[in-house]
Amino acid sequence: MATTTNKPFSVKGMNLTTPVGEALWCKHSELDTKFNAKGMYSTQLVCDPNDDTVKAFIERVEELRAVAYTETVETLGGAKGKAVKEKELYEDHFDRDGNETGMIIFKLKMNNVADRKPGQNRIEIFDAKKVNLTGNCPDVGNGSKIRCAFFANPYYMASTKEVGISFLWTKLQVIELSEYSGGAGAGDFDEVDGGFTVTETKPKYTEPVEDDDTDLDF
Repeated sequence: MATTTNKPFSVKGMNLTTPVGEALWCKHSELDTKFNAKGMYSTQLVCDPNDDTVKAFIERVEELRAVAYTETVETLGGAKGKAVKEKELYEDHFDRDGNETGMIIFKLKMNNVADRKPGQNRIEIFDAKKVNLTGNCPDVGNGSKIRCAFFANPYYMASTKEVGISFLWTKLQVIELSEYSGGAGAGDFDEVDGGFTVTETKPKYTEPVEDDDTDLDF
């Protein structure tokens, strides 16, 4: 498992706000413990790299990463310093068929929520008018227009020899909401004229079986 060393640089992180983008897999209310037993909140933000606000945002974060990179190379020195690389800030976005869309994805997380103090263990949520919706916001579905506040934290990963920036998520502003349906129920389908309906059949009688007690994260 990759581990992060003590930072070999003096540059500090900073609070930043992303440009507006589209939400993807936004988990802001229910703790996700699949990959982190202490729980985490996370979201992906899909942005257009040709948008001027996105370009300016990337440039600002790249400046922070560049300082951390330079200091890391100087501190490690020699062959170790020369081996250090800068980790990309975003990933390419692909559609359902695996084709590149030309968009990019930023990933934001709040990790180890169980270890955080009250008030720092949740994502603060605001609407477009900056009204606080924390604890009273519907689930944010894919395609919602959002922006995120986060702490840009420089790090050096010794195992991969990379300097990068962690996007430590703190706040969410919902600009346009597309509520999450969860993919459950009949919402995935359209009505079909002349098709099967439950009233056309009667349940068949079956013999009762004995219960075998089997149990089935601005």
